[in-house]
Amino acid sequence: MTALRPRLTYLALETPLKGQAAATHIEEIIAALEALGWTVTRQFATRTGNSTSSSFAVRLLDYVRVQTRTVMAFPGTDVLFVRGHPMAMPAAKLARWCGIKVVHEINGRTDDIGVTYPGMARFMGLIGWLQRTQLQSAGHIFAVTDGLASYVRKQAGHDRVSIVPNGANMTLFSPVGEAHSEPEPYAVFVGSLAAWHGIGTLLGATRSPAWPVGVRLVLIGDGLARNEIATAARDCGNGRIVWLGLKPYAEIPYYLRGAIAALVPITNPANRSLSGVAPLKLFEAMACGVPVIATDLPFQAELVKRAQCGLIVPAGDADALAHAVAMIACDRGSAAAMGTRGRAAAGGESWAIRAAGIDATLRRLIGN
Repeated sequence: MTALRPRLTYLALETPLKGQAAATHIEEIIAALEALGWTVTRQFATRTGNSTSSSFAVRLLDYVRVQTRTVMAFPGTDVLFVRGHPMAMPAAKLARWCGIKVVHEINGRTDDIGVTYPGMARFMGLIGWLQRTQLQSAGHIFAVTDGLASYVRKQAGHDRVSIVPNGANMTLFSPVGEAHSEPEPYAVFVGSLAAWHGIGTLLGATRSPAWPVGVRLVLIGDGLARNEIATAARDCGNGRIVWLGLKPYAEIPYYLRGAIAALVPITNPANRSLSGVAPLKLFEAMACGVPVIATDLPFQAELVKRAQCGLIVPAGDADALAHAVAMIACDRGSAAAMGTRGRAAAGGESWAIRAAGIDATLRRLIGN
C-alpha cells in the first residue's frame, strides 16, 4: 500500500544549473507533479559548479554520496524517478530489490556521451552496459521523442515506454510583457553553448553574405563553446555578435519577445540527432509568439512544419541559416503570423500536459 499522497524521489546525477534546459525540465516536471498531489524529494549529485569543469573523481564521489542518501530514504519512497544516467545503476537496482517502482527519463542516446566527451569513448562499452541494464529492468521509461523511444525499446527489450517531450511554462512564456531592445533588430539563441547545439553554424551564419545587414545575433547561455563565442564577438568588431552569458530563467521571455526570430540550429554529429530532438528553447520561443528557425531534424522539424510557426534549414548549413534570418527580417508580417501560430500550438505542449501523462503512468504502476 502507498501513502494517500504518493511519494517520489527524483534522482539526477548531473549538474542542474539554473537557466539551462536540464534544470528547467527537472524543476517544471517536479512542480507539476507536486501540483498533482505527489510529495517529491530531490536528490541531485553535484552541489555546486559545473560538472564539465570537475574531475571525474570528484563527480564519482558525488554519485556515491547522493545514491547513498537516496537509498537511505527508500522507506519513504513509492517511486524512484531517474533522469537517465549510466552511473545510477546502484540506486536503481537497490530500489527494485526493495520493491520500489523505478522509472527512467531518457533525453538522449547513451552514445551521446562519447560525442560530447571524446575522452570517454574508450569506456563506451561499459557505459552502454550500465545503461542497458537499468532500462531492461525499468518499470517504465519516458523518452522525449518518437525516435528516441524506438531506440530505448531496442535497448530495453520491452515496450514499457512512452513519449513525453519537453514543454513550455505557458504562464511565464507569453507574448505579453516587457521586451528587450537592442540598437538593431536581433535573432536570439538561448541554451547551452555546446558544439552540437550549432554554435559553429550560428557564428558561420553571421559571416555569410546572406546575413541581413543591420541584424544582430544575441546569444544567451554558457558552456564549452564560451571561448569560441567570446573570440568571435571580439573579432567581429561591429557588434553583430552579442553574448550576454547565462541569464536567470525568469528573464528569458524578456529576450525572446524582443527578437525577430529564435534560432534552434542543432546539428547531427555522428548521427546523434537522428533519433529526434525536442529542445526546450523551441517550445519556449513558440509560447512567446516568436517565429523559430530550426534545423531539419526529426521531431523539431515536424513540429515547426505542422504548426507553421517558422522556417526549417539543413543542419550545419550556415548560409541557409543566414538566408532564413534574412527572410524573417524582410517580411515581418509573415513572421508575426508564424509567431501567432506558434503560440497557439504551444498551448498543447505545456508542462502541465506533460506531467499529467507522467502522473497517470506512475499511479498505474503503484496502484494509487
